[in-house]
Amino acid sequence: MVDGHHAMRLETGVTLINALSGEHVHGRPKPALGGHDLVRVATEALGGDGTGNGQIDLLTAERLRNLAARLREIIESLSRREHDEAAGLLNRMLVDSKARPSLQRHGEQSWHLHFHGPEADLVQQWAAGLAVSVAAAFGEHIPHRVGLCAAPRCDQVYIDASQAQIKRFCGLACQNRVKAAAYRARRSGS
Repeated sequence: MVDGHHAMRLETGVTLINALSGEHVHGRPKPALGGHDLVRVATEALGGDGTGNGQIDLLTAERLRNLAARLREIIESLSRREHDEAAGLLNRMLVDSKARPSLQRHGEQSWHLHFHGPEADLVQQWAAGLAVSVAAAFGEHIPHRVGLCAAPRCDQVYIDASQAQIKRFCGLACQNRVKAAAYRARRSGS
């Protein structure tokens, strides 16, 4: 299983993907994001404060949206069981992000592992960390633990942390929507 650090990164990656990419959520079209809304949503997806190497501005938010789209492409490949394609996309992301492990220390804190150089900006930091965390998950043979919601008109990404590993929906809203539609179809067919 992926360690706690990588698991937290994966959760943030899923949040970023769902917030900044995709066309539908819970059966409804996603509103287009631009300007201040894009900056706000990007900031919230990364934990709400935009700290790191500075505040999130519009250019940074656009770059984060591009990062989310690249991550989505990897998850979509994994969902289709196209592991070779996903590995190729992930390898390209690792190269582009310049991911490399290094020990760093901030002030009096203890040394800890980063996957980016000290010169990396906020997007490079997240790209490198997320690429390494997705690669760690891929290497642990658990790509089936991430997927796309099986409900119609929902392309949200989820992580299946359940013991049974049978999750198919991003949440109860979509699961209930599909169950209600199936029930209505059975009733109208009888």
